[in-house]
Amino acid sequence: MKTRLNKFLSQSGLGSRRAVEELITSGRIAINGNKVTSLGTLVDDADRVTLDGLPVRPFEQRYYLILHKPRGYITTVSDDRDRPTVMDLVPEKYRRSGVFPVGRLDRDTSGLLLLTNDGDLAYRLTNPRFHIAKEYIAEIDRPLDETDIMKIRKGMYLPQLELKTRPAQAECVDESRLTVRVVLTEGKNRQIRYTFQNLGYRIRSLERISYGTLSLKRLKKGALRHLTDAEVRMLKKSAGMQHPRTPGAGGQGFSREAR
Repeated sequence: MKTRLNKFLSQSGLGSRRAVEELITSGRIAINGNKVTSLGTLVDDADRVTLDGLPVRPFEQRYYLILHKPRGYITTVSDDRDRPTVMDLVPEKYRRSGVFPVGRLDRDTSGLLLLTNDGDLAYRLTNPRFHIAKEYIAEIDRPLDETDIMKIRKGMYLPQLELKTRPAQAECVDESRLTVRVVLTEGKNRQIRYTFQNLGYRIRSLERISYGTLSLKRLKKGALRHLTDAEVRMLKKSAGMQHPRTPGAGGQGFSREAR
């Protein structure tokens, strides 16, 4: 059975299907010794696929993890400036199995980050057409005006990103109007920060507390845990995927100290 090359590479733990496309177009991938640059290339089990001359194969076991990302960590697999990355908080067992972050949280944002080596799921979760909801709690420097809430709810043009955001849910969650709950169904880089900045507010802290059907619950900062089988099934359902029982998904949660 033939598989698209980007899917094959993603299932080998090299990143989401979008991320591995650059590996293909830059000529770093070879099939049976021949470099390929076409994104439509197909491979089968008999083919020998290499990245920079090193063989790659899909992982048989899938892992699905939630990390409570602290502030100060870059959401990337590696960093050429040697800054702390979220992968520093992931046990080596899972790093060797090719898990990678799904989407991004910026360096100063804490909260729920999903990591997996399931490239198909990661691709769908980051595809705008599936409208996966992401919920944030923002602490701002002065009370939020009602007219500004309406602007967020209707969608705003952000010159920093050169786009208009989709309508979002927004509400104050305390009487001081300094704590704001925001729910997005997109996730542009620093979207919430730019939104409040353009309205004249400064964000003191920003945390993502849920992602689709997943929530942080009582997970401590810097800790991570496996998704349960039920959580994986619900997440795949929200991304329009079939959801057979998923080996490696369930199990007892564990903290960073338990590794």
